[in-house]
Amino acid sequence: MAVPYTNAVSVVANYGESLAGKILVDISNPFNADASGLVTTTGSSAAHEIAAAAPEGTHVVKALNSIFGHVLAQDKPLDAFFAGDSAEAKARVAAFLESLDLRPLDAGGLQMASVLEWTGILLMGLARNGAGFDLALGADFH
Repeated sequence: MAVPYTNAVSVVANYGESLAGKILVDISNPFNADASGLVTTTGSSAAHEIAAAAPEGTHVVKALNSIFGHVLAQDKPLDAFFAGDSAEAKARVAAFLESLDLRPLDAGGLQMASVLEWTGILLMGLARNGAGFDLALGADFH
């Protein structure tokens, strides 16, 4: 779903039952006006709101929200964090991410979506405070 957070739930509601059995990849960031925090309630996430609006059998996976679009477009190896409750949906999203030459890193269940959304806020803070906007987060396994 490549729509702004403010439209995500209404788009899902509009498509309704045609989304049943589909995988929705939520890339949105529910930032407040100055991107210093989230507008979702504590314990929730954009992905949870989308999942609640989706018909039964729809699987929501949070992914790609923690990579700046222009950094993604540079076609460099990057880590792509994702989260969701369906193992099958996550496997399919991981395969898609790999097809983009990204390294998919499973952050866990959909409850981790809010952490990934806060990761977007972390990136904004880093970018605004000296790191610049040409950065990406990654994991180093030793």
